[in-house]
Amino acid sequence: MPLNDQWRGPLAKHSDRGTSLPFVFLVGNHSSGKSSFVNYVLGRKVQTAGVAPTDDSFTVIAPGPEDTDQDGPALIGDPDMGFSNLRQFGPTLIHHTQLKVRSGINNGNFMMVDSPGMIDSPVSSGGFSGQTNTTDRGYDFQGVVRWFAERADVVLLFFDPDKPGTTGETLSILLHSLGGMDHKLLIVLNKADQFEKIHDFARAYGSLCWNLSKVIPRKDLPRIYTMCLPVKGGDTAQKEIMQGLADLHQTRDDVVAEVMKAPKRRIDNVITHLNDSVHLLMMHALISEDVRKRYSKVVWDHRTQEVGTAVAGGGLAALSLYAGIPTEFSFGVFCVTVLGAGGLRWHNSIQLTDAEAQLLTTEELSASFQRTHAREISEADEFTASVWQRIRGPLQMSLQSIGLANIPSVSSSEWAQLNNILDQDIPKLRRLASPTHFGTKKEENP
Repeated sequence: MPLNDQWRGPLAKHSDRGTSLPFVFLVGNHSSGKSSFVNYVLGRKVQTAGVAPTDDSFTVIAPGPEDTDQDGPALIGDPDMGFSNLRQFGPTLIHHTQLKVRSGINNGNFMMVDSPGMIDSPVSSGGFSGQTNTTDRGYDFQGVVRWFAERADVVLLFFDPDKPGTTGETLSILLHSLGGMDHKLLIVLNKADQFEKIHDFARAYGSLCWNLSKVIPRKDLPRIYTMCLPVKGGDTAQKEIMQGLADLHQTRDDVVAEVMKAPKRRIDNVITHLNDSVHLLMMHALISEDVRKRYSKVVWDHRTQEVGTAVAGGGLAALSLYAGIPTEFSFGVFCVTVLGAGGLRWHNSIQLTDAEAQLLTTEELSASFQRTHAREISEADEFTASVWQRIRGPLQMSLQSIGLANIPSVSSSEWAQLNNILDQDIPKLRRLASPTHFGTKKEENP
């Protein structure tokens, strides 16, 4: 983080600070069953469920000795909970968050965060453009979802049979807020027991896959957990339903098992976040250094021209005096030199401004990326490409804000420090956190 601050890097402020407990984050369409799933996992009714949108707040549900509720300002103002940085999204978001502490729930060592259901309003939601739109909610909803998802240990994205991926806001969230989180993202098609005919299920499942393919540019889509929650009814009816929906209930149990792993996944996610942060910062620094060197070359070329003009003019004036040429000529040469050097400096300052603007264009930054990562590009390294997609915008904004003349240089010792984290520290942490198996190389005690 100190290096990130020094280099004006892409890592968010306090992104190294986690929440007080691991947590599971639920996001998805309204009426997709998020609240019902929360109640099922907790073992008691905490959230209000319904077909129509029932909640417009981000609700943090935490275990505690007794039931109590807190509003958004109290939650975000709590120095120990770990949600203080949400204040950056403004007062509207603060007043649309809440904390519910509940006793006697099944998640005794982790929290669950339920989010407002997503639904397209008559106002354009912005589609997949990625532009921030605060018209509908009054705050940057995509940014808030990204904030929660980055810190969550498990992320569940819910769809329902009525709207299998057709809500533009949901797909936009998947594209812009959940990118790069495949390792902890579970896509859930809930309420699958509502289908009365198999071809209706096939149509909804196919529609969801089609819509997901628009925002997940891969041939192999991630697994879609098709499940349902238990229905109310008598013992006989329940038994018959369970027999017919055994696969759906097994999938539900798989999802619940992943939710219950949240505390164990916290360690893996912290190490993954460290690895991800180092790669982001290293690419930012490498491309910034390339841009800085190219800008410095332009600056030194201009200075060489200016100094050369001044030296040549001064030398000619001195030579004329030495040769006994009239003083008027020498003075004239001196004045022409001063005017020429001043004019050249003015011209070069304009050219330098144009060169800086050119170096900061998307095309030139992409060219810097291609120069600094030529080997990875030649090997079609998809990870490197994904990191570049994530930092390109923040990098451009950072360089524009500080100016190319103020870009800090990267020392060899600082670069070695980051490489040491990747090559030594992270593998050591992975070995400590991984289960013992025949391929494990445990650290020996000194």
